[in-house]
Amino acid sequence: MEDTSKIQMRKRNMKLFPTYKKLSWDYLFFYTINFLFLTQVKNINAADVVLIDSFYYLFAMFSQVPATFIIEFLGRKNSIILGNILSCIYMVVIVFSQNLFNLIIAEILSAISFAIKESAEPSLLNESIPPTKQKSKIFAKISEKGISNYYILNAISTVIAGILYEINPYIPLVLSLATLIIVTFLSTLFIEPVKKTQKKKTQVVDQWKEIKESFAFVLKSERVKSLILFSSIMTAILVVLGSYEVSLMEDLDISASSVGVLFAILGIISSIGTKKQEKFHNRYHNKSLMVIGFVTILGCILGGIAGVLAKEYKIMILFIILFYAIRYVCTGIYHALIEKYLSNFTNEDIDTKIFTANNFLRSITSAIIGILASFLLDRMETAYCMIAIGILFFLVMMLIGKFMKSRVGLKPEEYTKEETKYDKMREMIGEK
Repeated sequence: MEDTSKIQMRKRNMKLFPTYKKLSWDYLFFYTINFLFLTQVKNINAADVVLIDSFYYLFAMFSQVPATFIIEFLGRKNSIILGNILSCIYMVVIVFSQNLFNLIIAEILSAISFAIKESAEPSLLNESIPPTKQKSKIFAKISEKGISNYYILNAISTVIAGILYEINPYIPLVLSLATLIIVTFLSTLFIEPVKKTQKKKTQVVDQWKEIKESFAFVLKSERVKSLILFSSIMTAILVVLGSYEVSLMEDLDISASSVGVLFAILGIISSIGTKKQEKFHNRYHNKSLMVIGFVTILGCILGGIAGVLAKEYKIMILFIILFYAIRYVCTGIYHALIEKYLSNFTNEDIDTKIFTANNFLRSITSAIIGILASFLLDRMETAYCMIAIGILFFLVMMLIGKFMKSRVGLKPEEYTKEETKYDKMREMIGEK
């Protein structure tokens, strides 16, 4: 029987998390106009903007292990607060940046912030949910609610940002900073779900030993390796498309306000996709991730082809929007599913390490692909870059599909005891 304080913790965190996540999952009033802000106001060329994204993931890669120590030392709640404070500083640096060097400093701050938050946030939620057979579904439902609401808020803020950008390009960034300050306050309302022992607080050697043991499990687990591998490639695709899609609109002389409205609608479409994640999973089961991956890549290639033709046939812009919409549906479903899959069979000893390992490999992959995407964009039009990147990802995704086929989406009893040794349900029923 759980004590009153733990019950209160679970109720508070599970209730607060969707509200927190819809405001904090990513920067509101920022994306879409950030590309325009950097290219038009700060006079950074498009290829360098894509390269800056690569710097972010490069720094994120080196931030993962320190982030793990920070979470172990400060706890999940305090780490989230720290991450949000760093995000606030990031936005201030962006506003006052004068050159590429300033922007690189900003990306370092953002990388550390999200390295901490992307491990601490899902871990805090995971440890706040009672260990029941429905834990995975509860986790997905709470996370889904936060993400879907974020997409709706992001849609509204994108429209507002696009309009305000044409009045004064600094206004959307000030609103983004104000939102981050609110998010920082909300993060102080969480209750720490894992009470630290004195040993864990004071003995760095023991912390390092625990981390090494946990990462050894991640490297041995075929299921976890498969999920992290897919997540790395999928994140790289979405990062590149995030810049390429706006760049293509700019190439086609679409105004900032129109771009804002377009991506607002796409954000709502992502929200709808997020809410359909359970139905999607029930239909495709262990093929869910691969279906998402291939459809996203196909949308990238077809969007690029339509972009080439749009210079002569303006009607093709409608097809570009259609392919963008398909991609955003897939994105909404993907983000809801991947955290759910990664949190399966985990407890407080392993969950942050799995999320950290995932973030580490995602960062490496996104940095490498981002550099390649920047190289291409400096030499070709955006539409041709989308076709080239899409073909590359299609070939890579085929190889990943073969690797994942017999490793992901099995029934719990079909996994080895080693794969599920951190499963809390097994601990409760006393399995060895």
